[in-house]
Amino acid sequence: MALPISAAAIIEKNKLVGEGAWLVLLKIEIPNVATLHLVRNTDPITWRGIEWTPFPFELDDSSEDSKGELPSLTIRVSNVTRSIQYYLEQGQGGIGSTVTLYVVHSKHLDQWDPEVEEVFEVIDSGTNSQWATFSLGAGYPTMARRPERRIMKNSCPFKYGGVECGVTAAVMNVYPTCNGTLSDCRQRGPRNPDGSLRFGGEPTIPQGGLYV
Repeated sequence: MALPISAAAIIEKNKLVGEGAWLVLLKIEIPNVATLHLVRNTDPITWRGIEWTPFPFELDDSSEDSKGELPSLTIRVSNVTRSIQYYLEQGQGGIGSTVTLYVVHSKHLDQWDPEVEEVFEVIDSGTNSQWATFSLGAGYPTMARRPERRIMKNSCPFKYGGVECGVTAAVMNVYPTCNGTLSDCRQRGPRNPDGSLRFGGEPTIPQGGLYV
């Protein structure tokens, strides 16, 4: 099944002469040590309000065997300066760290959502004079509930004032709280870039419906 891509990505793909480039971003979260934001590029970029540092790294093809084992991925990050090795030594080799892989387009860095987003967990790591190598597995338990939260008709699960909610500080000064209902959301008016209301519930669920 093909992955859905944004309208902006389709336009870039269909251009005879493309402008900009597709960029691969790597976020490495080593608990209690550091969060690294790296981009495979010659210059730094700013995306989601964060500066991503240009850094050499390589990705192997994702693999999945005939027995249906979970896909795995190997990533090699430059260790010439020993900076990655330092973080790994501080974080017990980085085992259990979260690695998130993004693909964005350099001409559309104002868009919050990436074209590709994959989350992995570090299951093994190693270093030499050139590379820090991460062996990655699925970043979530296979038996966990999906989605993780209940989908309700008239109850928004977003944290009021959080990133998903999108309410501005000015609105929160007028309305310090929100009960999560559609009526409260309409009154506060957080909007997506396309102008649609940023409500996390599902009003189209039939009356009395609750889906888990």
